[in-house]
Amino acid sequence: MTILSHKLGPGSLTFGEVASEQEFAAQLRSCSLTPDTEEEDPIDVLSGEQIDGDETYTYTIGGSILDGYTMESLAVWAHQNKGTVMPFEFIPNADITGAMKWTGQAKIRPIAHGGDVKSRNENDFEFKIIGDPTPAAVA
Repeated sequence: MTILSHKLGPGSLTFGEVASEQEFAAQLRSCSLTPDTEEEDPIDVLSGEQIDGDETYTYTIGGSILDGYTMESLAVWAHQNKGTVMPFEFIPNADITGAMKWTGQAKIRPIAHGGDVKSRNENDFEFKIIGDPTPAAVA
């Protein structure tokens, strides 16, 4: 099998409906779509066998953003939209042949703001994905 490895970027991360979406890419230092699996314990039966426990899959989309200290900052946008479920589109690298994207619905949460004095601060964010994200080819 051929080794398959690409760099993250140039790409995009947007939240919201087309024509009114919020673009995160210009402020992003890192970005990832992260799965989490919760697995219940197996169930023992008299015969000595086991039934596998149920598994539940959840996802988040998040990363690290550079702080901006204007009313157009991502932290202000996230505060104003906290609790809102919005569509998202994450394109990890738009420049590769066969580029892919992830789409879905994410619940917006507030983002920390600030940090060290006289520094270019960045803060992590994480938005819960509602349901499963969908991979697709970039058109």
